Amino acid sequence: MRSRRSRGCGSPRAAWVLEGTLRRAGERLRITAQLSSTEDGQLLWSERYDRTLADVFAIQEEIARTIVDTLRVTSFADFAAPSPKRYTESIAAYGLYLRGRFAWNTRTQEGITEAIRYFEQAIAEDPRYAPAYTGLADSYALQLDYRSVPVAEGFALAKQYARKALELDETVAEAHASLAWSVFIYDWDWEAAGQEFRRAVELDPRYATAHQWYAFWFAALGRLEEALVEAHTALELDPASVSIRRTVGWLCYYARRYDQARYHLARAIAMNPMAAETYRILGLVFAYQGDWAEAERVLREGMTLPGSATYTTAALGYVLARTGKRAEAEGLLANLEAQRRVDYVSPVAFATLYIGLDDPQHALDWMERALEERRGWLAYLRVNPLLDPLRGEPRFQALIDKMRL
Repeated sequence: MRSRRSRGCGSPRAAWVLEGTLRRAGERLRITAQLSSTEDGQLLWSERYDRTLADVFAIQEEIARTIVDTLRVTSFADFAAPSPKRYTESIAAYGLYLRGRFAWNTRTQEGITEAIRYFEQAIAEDPRYAPAYTGLADSYALQLDYRSVPVAEGFALAKQYARKALELDETVAEAHASLAWSVFIYDWDWEAAGQEFRRAVELDPRYATAHQWYAFWFAALGRLEEALVEAHTALELDPASVSIRRTVGWLCYYARRYDQARYHLARAIAMNPMAAETYRILGLVFAYQGDWAEAERVLREGMTLPGSATYTTAALGYVLARTGKRAEAEGLLANLEAQRRVDYVSPVAFATLYIGLDDPQHALDWMERALEERRGWLAYLRVNPLLDPLRGEPRFQALIDKMRL
């Protein structure tokens, strides 16, 4: 419920903010909600609800109707919508779904594994609960971002569950966004993905994740200004999301707007200092600003965090190689090669390190392997600054041609 007033990589300005609390004691609920303006802090509406657990759907609908009635202004028109659709009558299924979404939003391997369990339990309670299938689709797709594993099986499941959700109800915006993400980042079917993203946003313009993922689609096609508009729309809709804040940082990095990227990534770390992925991107931003010492410090810190993946190791190796610490960088490369003999290591990690070592042919060898494995990292060939040293190589252009970018 926010106006689209921000563009570029700057900080978004939300027009309104909805805050609330929920307390449960047995079968009783106490919910407080208040809506206020961010311009002057004026309280527009507030209410307290003392109800039973059985009334949870009715309370949602009542709050939604009240907010729409309160904000009868033109700037709200884009995000005004009917009352939330009720996809299940099972309070148990709904509660499990909410727990799954909470776990999914942690964006950690442990959180996503937990989310899968909750979504499966929700489906057991109501096998026709479409959003729970979407939750599974999102989980299997994003799980691949936090595990260095082959991606084919995960994306096959992601598409299967997204299509199951749409089979149950074609109007589930989340399912269209989920299918769009898999078709985009794995199938590289740009046209089909764009159609699904547009349908998701049409069905629910307030669904922040649809705008977030749509932003990455625009970036892959080199349409960075449109990408930033979508990313900021997502951030306006969900300013508390670490993942979305990090996405804005990613896209500013792709747009070579490094000061703004650093701002958003620093905010993301302040929101969650345990997310290694944010440190990895921030380290690369510092590197491209020429602050190599800070880049190394940030990446070393990221490597100490739980869940730090081989990508962070590779980014550190890149920085070390670029700053003359070649022996240590080669040591990290040797570690990855040893790890690969007993476990899977993404080709992306090796490509990153070889770019740092100024070995374009070996880097391209690994990028071609990444193409065979359909690693999503390749979707951003056109815009990733890391790949600039390879752009004059015929083999690099051949990769772009094969991906129909």
